[in-house]
Parts: sequence; structure tokens; C-alpha cells
Amino acid sequence: MKVVVFSNIVPDKVNSLVGIENDDFIIAVDGAFDSLIKQKVRVNLVVGDLDSISDTKLLKKYDVLKLNKEKDDTDTKVAIKEAYKRSKTVILVGGIQGRRIEHFLANINLLDEHNNLMIVDQNSKIYLLEKGKHMINKNGYVSFFAYEDKTIITLEGFKYPLKNYELTKHDSLCISNEVIRLYGEIEISMGRVLVIESKK
Repeated sequence: MKVVVFSNIVPDKVNSLVGIENDDFIIAVDGAFDSLIKQKVRVNLVVGDLDSISDTKLLKKYDVLKLNKEKDDTDTKVAIKEAYKRSKTVILVGGIQGRRIEHFLANINLLDEHNNLMIVDQNSKIYLLEKGKHMINKNGYVSFFAYEDKTIITLEGFKYPLKNYELTKHDSLCISNEVIRLYGEIEISMGRVLVIESKK
């Protein structure tokens, strides 16, 4: 079982985007509830201060974790905490686009706290990789960013391969690479790497 957390903005056709199974647990963060109801997606829990939900009367049928408007954590962070109480496999859908860029950065910071978390929307997939070898499927552009001061990577099966390259936090060399084989392989000898996969 996986837990799928939906934050604003919810993409279209979310069932096909994340492959929701019957035993998956679905959490709607505040206004995401409206979008999921419109798409007829099953919701197991609603988390938030509920200030973005158009008709709160609908919530009577659902489990709700209501939060204060003034709080230390964002609604999404609380939802992610609830998600990890239920499963080790958690996907955050949304939280990449929108007017509030500070919320996007806060969501990126969640990857540091939960290193197996994946953030997705209709165009992108963002996740963190630890030391070791990892395979990446052929699917559009792939960008790599150093998540720690000293990060060493090797790339094979990519348009722009690298061998024991020291990637720094200020380095833009690894933006918009592409897998040219069935899959690409990144070996992280030191540090951690933030990966962003983007559709062309």
C-alpha cells in the first residue's frame, strides 16, 4: 500500500498519473479536496485549515484532520507526517506549481526529512537519491543537483556522461541531460543528489 498526498494544484487525470490502487490511502490537503471530488477520486483523509474548500458540508462524509490557521507547519507537511504513519511509500502530487513559491521550496525541503518521498505533477518528478547506483528510465529531460557540499557522481547511458565528477551546489552542468539507452545509471560515490525528471 502507498499513500498519495494531493496538494494544490491537482493535475488532470491523477489516476493515470500515479496509478492509484484499491488499497492505496488518499490524503487531500485542503483545496485539493475540491479537485479530487470533481475527478471522482476516492479520499480517505482531508488535512488542513479548510479555508480553500468550496463546500465544507461535503466533509461530513470524510475523516478530517482540521488544523488551525496559525500553525508552525504547513498543511502539506502535516499531511506528509500523517502519510508516513501509514506507509513507507509516499507520493506527493502537486505542490510544484502555484502562486506561492515559498510553499514549493518548503515541499522540496520535505525530501531531506523523508528521503524516499517523491513529488510529481503532470510534467515533472522530483526525488532525492542517496549514495549508490540508481537506474533512471528514458523519459524526457533529467537534471541533477548536488544536495550536499561534496557530491561525486558518475553518469552512464546519458547524452552527457560523466566519470567521478564533483558536483557542487552551484553547478549547473547537469541540467537537461537525457537518457540515450533503455535506461541511464547514476552512481553516487559521495553525497546526495536531487533529481528532476521533466517531460519534453
